Amino acid sequence: MSRVRRVPLVLALLLSLALSGCGGEDAQPSSVTWRNVTIDLPEGWYRNEETETHLTIANVDLRPGESDEEFVAPEEGVVSMAFTYEPATLPDDWRRFVAEQDATLEADTRLTLDGEIPATQLVFSYVTNDIPTREMVVLVPSRSIVVLSQPIPGPGDEEGPEVFLAHIDTFLQVLETADFGPPVLE
Repeated sequence: MSRVRRVPLVLALLLSLALSGCGGEDAQPSSVTWRNVTIDLPEGWYRNEETETHLTIANVDLRPGESDEEFVAPEEGVVSMAFTYEPATLPDDWRRFVAEQDATLEADTRLTLDGEIPATQLVFSYVTNDIPTREMVVLVPSRSIVVLSQPIPGPGDEEGPEVFLAHIDTFLQVLETADFGPPVLE
């Protein structure tokens, strides 16, 4: 559960890296395969971080770069999806997290991904560091994958819940079009 608490910190770090300048003239793929899951990137989205246990995609290039250009957030806001490998995390862990944050649980829904993969979707809103946010977590227990979809607000930004709603269809489309291969055996 400690990873749950680190997510806002990690995303704040990614935003600070983005604000220090965006580089990455590297061509971005139209899809990425991570832990036997092929994810189609929405048009204009970037693969920002990929390790054996973590993948982050976003609608801006959040990788630190060598560009001198100033970072300009898209008009529709900065959002990301973090895919993490968390073999011990279950939906009840996130339900407890929501309760501990005094958050409002807006949706608790069962999903089926790739036609046969059971998942749980939780949408919740809360205030962290005086900044309101709305987030969605989708847990895929059979693959030990947790997907956190959220806005990345700038300092003093209070539009996070609205930015989330503006992008929820994209978040869901990424999940609905993902192709799940066999589970990775550890």
